[in-house]
Amino acid sequence: MCTQAVKRVNDTWYLMKTRDPVSWMRYEDEITLFESPTDKFKKLIIQNPVPYEDGYYGGINENGVAFISTFVRTSDDQISYIRKPYIRLILDAKNAKEAVEIIKSFNPKIGGNMFVADEVQCFGIEATAKEYFVEEITESSVKANHFSHLPDRNLNFDKDPEFEKWSKTHEVRARELVTGIKTLDDCEKLLSDRENCENKMAICTTPAEAKVFTYSAMIFDTKNKLIRYAQGCPSEVGFKEYSFDKLPGKHNVKQID
Repeated sequence: MCTQAVKRVNDTWYLMKTRDPVSWMRYEDEITLFESPTDKFKKLIIQNPVPYEDGYYGGINENGVAFISTFVRTSDDQISYIRKPYIRLILDAKNAKEAVEIIKSFNPKIGGNMFVADEVQCFGIEATAKEYFVEEITESSVKANHFSHLPDRNLNFDKDPEFEKWSKTHEVRARELVTGIKTLDDCEKLLSDRENCENKMAICTTPAEAKVFTYSAMIFDTKNKLIRYAQGCPSEVGFKEYSFDKLPGKHNVKQID
């Protein structure tokens, strides 16, 4: 369960995402640098901290190619984007177009509601086990846990009707906020937004409100190759800033708020 948005601001793309892990997923995550001989480019990825478990959630490479996604289960044979090593492979791309081609090359296909961007271009992708829908985004867009173009329905909506309401409420609220984004601070405000909290349907849900709450959030700035990352509920812990010159665990990390 995630809320995602992208916005073109001046000469960069902002990609932003909350992470609201369900009960079968690990809640904890961390930011990690990948620069092994198997990686074509250096990458900063938000991941599950347990190395032998699945869980890549979003990332950016040194070229400024960034990727975020959320899972939309439309069939029992669908493979989630969080499985290793998919995001790490996607971030071998030198630009967003190449990243789209890498995604389309996977067999079996990975499922999800995805955004991938570089400094210039951004693409939205809806993906099932059978097909991909790809569109170029020119200004802004929002994705939650349902599709806007493909006819496939999230099977989890049938088990939990409140989940469908949750997803569509988040989409509507994120659309209201994304058009006004001009800075990274505005991205933080979207990911920390508390409207609809009385119904436990805020973009940022706190641990006191629900078992499935907003555990973390991330923002990628493609031109400046920056990440702002809330390692915890963003409305409670705030964001820290990272880059390839300001690495996790190796440099002083500026607390943004």
